[in-house]
Amino acid sequence: MRARRARSAVTAALIAATLVATHSPAAVADDITTTLSFAAHQDDDLLFMNPDIASDIQAGYNVWVTYLTAGELPCESHHPCGMDYADTRIQGVRAAYAEAARVPNAWTYEEMRFGGHPVAVNHLNGTNVHLVFTYIHAAAGPEDNCGDLYRMVRDDSYVARPIDHRPAYTKATFVGMVRSIIDHVGPDYMRTQSTIGHRERRRDGVADNVDHVAGAILVADANVDGAGNTVVRRDEYQGYIITDFPDNVGGYWRDRKHQIWNRYKPFDHQMGPTSWDNVMGKQYRPQGRIFWPGTPWVPPGDFGNC
Repeated sequence: MRARRARSAVTAALIAATLVATHSPAAVADDITTTLSFAAHQDDDLLFMNPDIASDIQAGYNVWVTYLTAGELPCESHHPCGMDYADTRIQGVRAAYAEAARVPNAWTYEEMRFGGHPVAVNHLNGTNVHLVFTYIHAAAGPEDNCGDLYRMVRDDSYVARPIDHRPAYTKATFVGMVRSIIDHVGPDYMRTQSTIGHRERRRDGVADNVDHVAGAILVADANVDGAGNTVVRRDEYQGYIITDFPDNVGGYWRDRKHQIWNRYKPFDHQMGPTSWDNVMGKQYRPQGRIFWPGTPWVPPGDFGNC
């Protein structure tokens, strides 16, 4: 795999260790279930959409996950930062999904074009697991509390420049790129984070991450017909607020979620030995936030300042 055009020598060596010459996916039958999940950062899927995604993989589904930002940190006060940090997080999710599929951590890189944009895609060899990386600049306060997803939601003319130096996006072209992913994958259903996460505050007053909300809104915008109605079923998953909720996942799937998460953590220097272990027994997908085909989609009008 090659997830960007230029890498540090250390990162290149890490990636070369898991490259193979060809991608050998499992056979995809016409009637196999296909799922497409969109996460803002390389860990949101593991924390907030598992064990559902892991269950898809175990069932042999065709599983696609798209990361809507690079998940990087600014270099003013963090190390590693920028592309180097984004690369380590990619290594983390690759290790996590190899664990989810119970196969060796061996991937093949492919640059695919969606909506005319070249996009980095990783295929887990011998499986139907695919990871897509957009490298859009993430919100990382206090240096930048907003991020480019938020800016695109709020300003149609804003130009977002991926940190891997691929071509820039406006809101329209980013939504078009996401729509092209949906069309290519042809999912039976999709997952996003909560489009109302800015309202879903924890007891300590913290709302969901701005990237979580903005990314979900942009995906929802891409998943509508000419009348503004939902095309593919889309389920919203709650984020930070679930730390206040009781456990609702136990037994085998709690253990699997934890095993998968533990494969990610060593690659992310912001994570300690027990980081986010308090959500291993939680996953919340409110019934009222499932958008069935034909359901009108209206973006929240109160998604204000970041």
